[in-house]
Amino acid sequence: MPNNVRAVDHVQLPIPLGASSKARSFYAEVLELQELRGPAFERPGTLHFSLGWQRLDLTEGHYIGIAPQAHLALQVIDLERLALRLHRAGHLVDDAPLLAEHRFYVEDPFGNRLELIEPALASSLQPLASFNVAV
Repeated sequence: MPNNVRAVDHVQLPIPLGASSKARSFYAEVLELQELRGPAFERPGTLHFSLGWQRLDLTEGHYIGIAPQAHLALQVIDLERLALRLHRAGHLVDDAPLLAEHRFYVEDPFGNRLELIEPALASSLQPLASFNVAV
């Protein structure tokens, strides 16, 4: 039976009401994600950022806490440079080294947890569909 689910289209994270400019400052300026604009992305209270083939949506609203294990994991290049940018912007970086990958966790200004991962080999930064996975 074929799998009809092909990929993650987008991830949506909550931000407080009125926090769009603070979100832009963190995601566009510190993390350097490209904000998507235009008629296809006009939704009041929602920001859209490109994540390669996927998208990150940030939606304003009334939210009550975030599960501590919930997070968005992003593959990155030059993790050390990004950690320095985050530190200079006043964000606490929680180092969590593992065997084959270097990674750390950081919270956005709203308490959403982000995991930033740099694979051991930069060449491994490719769509998962390009890997051979046994089923």
